[in-house]
Amino acid sequence: MCLAPDDLDTWSQVLQELAAGRNAVWMDDGRNPEIRFDLSGRDGIAVFVVADTAASGPSVRVPVRLAGGRAEEHHERLQHVRAAWPQEVVETSPGAYEWRR
Repeated sequence: MCLAPDDLDTWSQVLQELAAGRNAVWMDDGRNPEIRFDLSGRDGIAVFVVADTAASGPSVRVPVRLAGGRAEEHHERLQHVRAAWPQEVVETSPGAYEWRR
């Protein structure tokens, strides 16, 4: 799995969807394993599905009881990742990245 700056932007959008109580999908571009978030479970249990459709094809479903305040916590973690992201990485063409010289 390889994260690109665009993946961080879409992760922010996914967090907004989840905070609003809507299902969401992250990294469904065929480049990495797709992660689906299904919030329709009962008793505060969500189902997360990771599917490696880009390569070998297996998937795993994980039921998770969601704690309150999760969206705020994940937004904070995203900000830490953005702050730590190497500024030397530049996009040379759509979807292609390299270290700045």
